[in-house]
This record gives sequence, C-alpha cells and structure tokens, in this order.
Amino acid sequence: VLDLTADLVIGTSGIEPGQFMEPKGIATAPDGRVYVVDMRNHRVQRFSPEGEYELSWGSYGDIDLGTGDPGTFKEPWGIAVAADGSVFVADTWNHRIQKFTPEGQYLTSWGYFGQDGSPNAFYGPRDVEIDSKDRVFVSDTGNKRVVIFTTAGAYLGQVGTPGMGLGQFDEQVGIAIDDAGSLFVADTWNQRIQKFTEATTANTFIPNKQWDVSAWYGTSVDNKPYMTVDSAGRVYISDPESYRIIVFDNEGNYLFSWGDYGSVNSRFDLPVDLAVDNRGFVWVSDSGNNRVMRFTIP
Repeated sequence: VLDLTADLVIGTSGIEPGQFMEPKGIATAPDGRVYVVDMRNHRVQRFSPEGEYELSWGSYGDIDLGTGDPGTFKEPWGIAVAADGSVFVADTWNHRIQKFTPEGQYLTSWGYFGQDGSPNAFYGPRDVEIDSKDRVFVSDTGNKRVVIFTTAGAYLGQVGTPGMGLGQFDEQVGIAIDDAGSLFVADTWNQRIQKFTEATTANTFIPNKQWDVSAWYGTSVDNKPYMTVDSAGRVYISDPESYRIIVFDNEGNYLFSWGDYGSVNSRFDLPVDLAVDNRGFVWVSDSGNNRVMRFTIP
C-alpha cells in the first residue's frame, strides 16, 4: 500500500465554472486536456493539462419529459476522447451516447431506452471507451453487455450476456482497452475483472482471463467502479466505497494500492473514474469530495 499525495487538485463543490457536483467520468485527450463529467450539474467540463478551467457545455434535459434536446444530459457518467479529439459522453439516464467536438459542439447521438437486445437499446450506459481502431465500446450496464460501434454510431458487435460464467456479466461498469487491443471489464457484482482479446473474426471478443478482486462489496448506486490501463499495461481500478485505487498487471497480479477515507490530498470520498494522460499522470475523479486529483506514480 503506497502513501501517495495528489500533486494537483482541481475543483470545489458548486455550480460555477471549475466547480463540481459529484464528478464521475474523466478522460484525457491526445493533447493532454482533461474532460470531466460533472454528473449532478449535467455537464462536461474541460481543463488544460495543468488543471486550468477552459470551457464547459451541457444542461439538464430529460427525454422522457420531452426536454432531452441534443447537448443536454440526465446524470451522465462516462466519457471518452477519440484520436481526432471528438468527445463521446454516456448520457446514462437518457440512455444514449452523444458525440461532440473538443469545444462541445454537438455532432450526433444514438441510443434509446430498451431491453430487447437491439443494438441501440440501452439501459443505463455507464462507460464509453475508444480503441486504436476508432471503435466505440459502450458498457450497457443494465443490459449486461458491452456494445461496439463506429464513431458515427453504426453497430459492429457486442460482448457478454447476463450471468456468472466466463464472458458473462453482472453489473459490469468500467471498461478499458490496452495498447494491444485487449478489453478489460469491471464485472462489479461478480467481483472480478475479465479480460477479452479480439478473435480472427473482426469485432468478436473472446474472454481469455479473469481474476477476482477483494473489492466492490456494496451494491449501492454509488459503488460503481471504473478502470484504466497505462502504457506499461498496468490495470487501475477504483474501489469507491473502500476509498482506494488498486493496481494489477495485465495478467491480474496485484501490484499496489493507495487511498483511504478523508478529504486531505492523499485520501478519497468515493473515487470513481481514472485516466492516464500523455505524460503518465493518473487522474482520479473524487466524487464525494467534488474534485479531481492528479497523481504521480513512482
């Protein structure tokens, strides 16, 4: 267990620019900029590589009430940035994925509420990731699957079914893709990480490894773990209600962890998402403390 203190902390509680109300998803762009899903404020905020506020977009909108116009959100959770800078947001309770320019201009969206297995029928998408082939992976949590699309929203394939077996999910939330193209999934209520590799058939992913984690014991709405993978292949997971980050190698061997409950710069209150930037810094959204923290990994 490491004693790490954040070398940069941004944000306080509030609704003003640069402030947060329960930040969730976090992603870094190729140019080092940091994008944060400000969940309770129903917006996305962008910061410089050094944490300076630059811009934000979004407001509350509910499709069920007829107010879910493009660019509005209802408690979004996940976010990813493509190689060209396009920003993809998992607009969780509007059951859709929205795509924007780096400046927040709306481009397109897809998805609707559904549980019939159709490609665009989502039930609470929690995370979104982009791989090196510009494919969009969506963690469709309530439907127990990960769905694969082009960056324009065309369906390519999907991974997973409900259950406890290899390749099955129970409340999968965070997903991550390493430099080799392997897909990692935080299979929360099965308390394990699953690793998938792509088959010779394009867009077909086969489970080839799983490992149990001593984490994710609670089933509350706040205990939703996310993950990321760094350039060395290390897999970082959040353990929100145990207030810590845990790190494995890409074969599931435990390496180290850090964190405990608190509000000082070495502790967390519900750490949720993680991202590694182009300089190797690890960013964590500390949701309960309404802030984002940056760490240097020794």
